[in-house]
Amino acid sequence: LSKVLCPGFRVGFCTAPPQLVTHMERHYAVAMLHSCNLSQRVAASYFETVGVEGFLEKAVVSTQSTGKDLITKFLSRLALSREPSPIRAISNYLLSLPPEKDVLSLAGGAPAPSTFPIESVSVSLKSGIDFKIDGAAMATTLQYNRTIGLVELLEFWSKIIGMMNPYPGPERQTIVTTGAEFGSYLVLNALIDEGDTVLVSDPIYPPLLLKTKAMNANVESIFEDPVVGGLCPKHLRSTLENWPETERKPKVLVVCPTGSNPSGANVPESHRREIYDLVCEHDLLLIEDDPYYFLNYGEALNSFLHYDREGRVIRLDSLSKVLCPGFRVGFCTAPPQLVTHMERHYAVAMLHSCNLSQRVAASYFETVGVEGFLEKAVVSTQSTGIKKMRICYGDFIQRGHCNRFIMKISWNGKRK
Repeated sequence: LSKVLCPGFRVGFCTAPPQLVTHMERHYAVAMLHSCNLSQRVAASYFETVGVEGFLEKAVVSTQSTGKDLITKFLSRLALSREPSPIRAISNYLLSLPPEKDVLSLAGGAPAPSTFPIESVSVSLKSGIDFKIDGAAMATTLQYNRTIGLVELLEFWSKIIGMMNPYPGPERQTIVTTGAEFGSYLVLNALIDEGDTVLVSDPIYPPLLLKTKAMNANVESIFEDPVVGGLCPKHLRSTLENWPETERKPKVLVVCPTGSNPSGANVPESHRREIYDLVCEHDLLLIEDDPYYFLNYGEALNSFLHYDREGRVIRLDSLSKVLCPGFRVGFCTAPPQLVTHMERHYAVAMLHSCNLSQRVAASYFETVGVEGFLEKAVVSTQSTGIKKMRICYGDFIQRGHCNRFIMKISWNGKRK
């Protein structure tokens, strides 16, 4: 729909034999779950409003009116083979120009803004606050955007990272992803080659294993601490110190440190320090997959970024648990060298995430502020009365099977 509705929505279609669609859907499911619901819903409502004839008429009218560093040695061969997109480079340059330049470029295939049928979007919050997206903000929302994400959204998230995770380490950069799911997909593709080993906590979020399996990577499980929960640093140390000399050492450790899915456990603060020290000692990168960070149930826990003095932590955040999952908005904060290679992959895979969901999220944050966002996240964890829900997979087999499924619910600290 980029050329006949607006490119910022990131909505397209593939019509193919069902057998092929089935395999595409499997890839999609582990890469990013699904496309942005908000842009799909607005597009569907638009089509319902104007009808087939109105859509086709609008389409016709539109055609008539207009160096060496820590990260490099960890990069996969596929990441190193990716080159910058010349079209994206031109687009980024044009986006950086002031409005008064009024440059009309044919390089990126950007439709003329005058052909976009949507003029504004109004949003009503449950709190009674309303806001409207129109004018220049709406124009940039409907057009192609930077792969790295909407500037206003990135600026807000940098405040969150700075407030919650005042890391002392090297420079970092944030890229908007289509949910944390796609963030982990981009990171793993940038780092993992066939035969590499990924260390994960046991139990682990099953889709991660689907990603590593597709890459022909090996997975080594690290037990959770049976007493305090969360990934066990003692077992991590034992695994690394006794790694066979004839095998390639692991590249990456993946940790879900807050409300780990599926165990629901938090990695204690003291264990976080120890785990990070082990990562440095054994020359690993640490992927901090932390979508539940803001639902920490009152426990003030630092991100691994807080201890990252060497630039080894790659942090994944998500708005799915604290705003809404249908927007498919997440963030990856990592060393700039890694973000560059993720951006190259992103540019040829889907150009950028949905602008509409990014804009609504950015406008929401602008309306409620940092404190309002954090307060809403806390309220979300307390509104049901359930302090924690822990979903555990018994006898989890890395091939993707579950022999038993156990649900444990802790109500105000008392297990039922």
